[in-house]
Amino acid sequence: MHFKFPILKEKFEQHKELKEDILKAINKQNEKSLEKTDTYHCITCDNRVTAEVGFNCTNKNCLCECYTYNISRVDWNNSKDTERPWVKIFGSPFLNHLDRELLKLSLQTPQMVNLWFQQYINNSSHGWHIHGHNFTGVYYLELNECSPKTQLIEPISLKMLEIDAKEGDIVLFPSMFIHRSPLMKSNKRKTIISFNFDCVGIDKKTQIKLKNLYGY
Repeated sequence: MHFKFPILKEKFEQHKELKEDILKAINKQNEKSLEKTDTYHCITCDNRVTAEVGFNCTNKNCLCECYTYNISRVDWNNSKDTERPWVKIFGSPFLNHLDRELLKLSLQTPQMVNLWFQQYINNSSHGWHIHGHNFTGVYYLELNECSPKTQLIEPISLKMLEIDAKEGDIVLFPSMFIHRSPLMKSNKRKTIISFNFDCVGIDKKTQIKLKNLYGY
């Protein structure tokens, strides 16, 4: 027995207004690419994991490809820094958006853990992974028709779902959902803002309904 948990997708109301200012602040930030190095090894064949090994390994039972990622630019190492210029632009309206979305799940009081940008250009990707904390999400800040769709795995059935997101959408889902950003095959850049957060409260109206239905 298991519950089917919804994946929330909604347009960020201030996207058109804030997009260019957020991108300018991101582009001015001095960040480099993120690639796995030879300190990572596949647990199946013990190959040194690089993008080249991962995508070309001939062992059908190998897990090399699961360990590969090649993100063109990312500020993960500063993901808890609230003084970054782009965070100051994005933060307040984003938290208002988050409050409204969580009411759809009867939740309130989100506590943001971290948020960071990721940029992808040709031959970049982010392999299968999960996040910590209650929820994770993606804001599609810069997206074009050539960008690959984010893919999620339903935990029980292992069925794959492609998120039909458009530029400006914010998608929320439980952090333990396995997901990836497939290989980018375009020179048109893709920019996303990813984030993790916990929820520590139940919506008050829902609490009253639960009390009336089931007692304390």
